[in-house]
Amino acid sequence: MKTFINITTALVFLLSIHSNAQVFQDQLDEIYLGSAKVELNDFILLNSEISNSDRFKFRKALRAARNGQDSLVFTSDEYRLALTEVEYLKLIRRTANQSSDSTEFVTKLSAQMPSLKDIIESDVSYTNLYEAVRPTTFYGRIEALPDVL
Repeated sequence: MKTFINITTALVFLLSIHSNAQVFQDQLDEIYLGSAKVELNDFILLNSEISNSDRFKFRKALRAARNGQDSLVFTSDEYRLALTEVEYLKLIRRTANQSSDSTEFVTKLSAQMPSLKDIIESDVSYTNLYEAVRPTTFYGRIEALPDVL
């Protein structure tokens, strides 16, 4: 009789250990092996800030960027691109000044920064950026003047 109680106790103990192990296995998450695409893009943050402003002024933005000396970084698995905010603002102003419409702006900007070409051409925010920036450029102001002749 004593042996029967010991065997029953051992059996119940082993079953309880086995059931706890299954509970822990159910709580584990799946792990996927492979390469994950990691991106960090500061350019989009600045673009949205410019596009969302009511009246963007390059002079004020360039002055603030020169005082701050901030860098814009794009990082992915394939490459890393870093520009100062001043260089990027000048590039946007020059490209918007040379472009007559948003599609030309996107193609010229992607030619200036070939490492971001795929992102620039696929992102719609660059057309909004052109619409916000163009009136503040030299040729944009000239286009806004009424035709006198």
